[in-house]
Amino acid sequence: MIALVVLAFATGCAVLTPIYLGPRSDHFDGVHFHNYEPTSIGAAGDAFRRVNPFHEHGPWPRWEELATDTPPGRVGFGEVRVTFVNHATVLIQTDSLNILTDPVWSKRIGPFHGIGVRRHRPPGIRFEDLPPIDVVLISHDHYDHMDVPTLRRLAQRFHPRILTGLGNAEYLAVRGVAGGENLDWWQSAALAPDVRLTAVPARHWSARGIDDRDRTLWVGFVIDTPEGALYFAGDTGYGRFLAMIHERFPRIRFALLPIAPQRPRRPLAARHMSAGDAVRAARFLGARTAMAIHFGTFRQGDDADREPVDSLREALAALGRPRCDEWFWVLRNGEARTLPAETVEQPDSATPSASEAEPVRNIDGCTP
Repeated sequence: MIALVVLAFATGCAVLTPIYLGPRSDHFDGVHFHNYEPTSIGAAGDAFRRVNPFHEHGPWPRWEELATDTPPGRVGFGEVRVTFVNHATVLIQTDSLNILTDPVWSKRIGPFHGIGVRRHRPPGIRFEDLPPIDVVLISHDHYDHMDVPTLRRLAQRFHPRILTGLGNAEYLAVRGVAGGENLDWWQSAALAPDVRLTAVPARHWSARGIDDRDRTLWVGFVIDTPEGALYFAGDTGYGRFLAMIHERFPRIRFALLPIAPQRPRRPLAARHMSAGDAVRAARFLGARTAMAIHFGTFRQGDDADREPVDSLREALAALGRPRCDEWFWVLRNGEARTLPAETVEQPDSATPSASEAEPVRNIDGCTP
């Protein structure tokens, strides 16, 4: 009974749970979504071990205060400025667009106010310092990615477009979050005349409560621009879907990839990348620059605070080539970096797609 109660709180029981009703597809059987590859949640003992509050976890600081970023209002054509806010929340500024991924400003994540997993570090941008937000991307419905209190604040202040997987827009609308748009895997939407967003597969799962598992769709996103594609993986395990993404978007300029939780590895491996998986994914995709997400704010799994970052640096060192840490960024909450505009020759009559433009080489040896 204790295990069931703890598991219910961890997955998030809610009075009203999200579901999707629509036609069948290669990843939807009419009731539940599924991955292209089997994804087991592991034995019941493993599931309870992950959420058991009495289980011994690696150490984390109780609280660490960090500097915050005050981003500019906009950036120009071709430039990409990214601020790591926290967890999977990143502010992407490019081509005069301001895009937020999986925004979380709440003090705790969970189904009830004041109850849930607490943060150990503050958001890297004060909510009051956000520039005008045009687009919000929601990868899936878990509480650490689809934070309704934060989304309400964003909707009231900026009225952004909110793009997410099938079934989530209706759930948000019932809770006072307008602007939601559902996308299926490989479905696209224009963000600007030369910028197009595509929802892409991920290897994960969904649930807000105990009776709605896999009833809404989990996605990643590719933002295709004239100077290359930006990939936000959301929360995912490593899988063959990456080959599908690479086939359609062979020129990934920048990839945001999760590196935690890593342990216990057996129940987590199919649904959560480790740091080593993230390096492997970035190299497979040929990403010219990569950045770590999904670490350092909320304790999940058994990982110690610095363990995912240390594992990432070990994986980069194992490549045996210097400067690979300049290729795969690790930013602290509130840290920002900029990719400068790249020169892409364009014919006078048309703007080439990202796949047609000549790729720019990365730091030697870090990617194939």
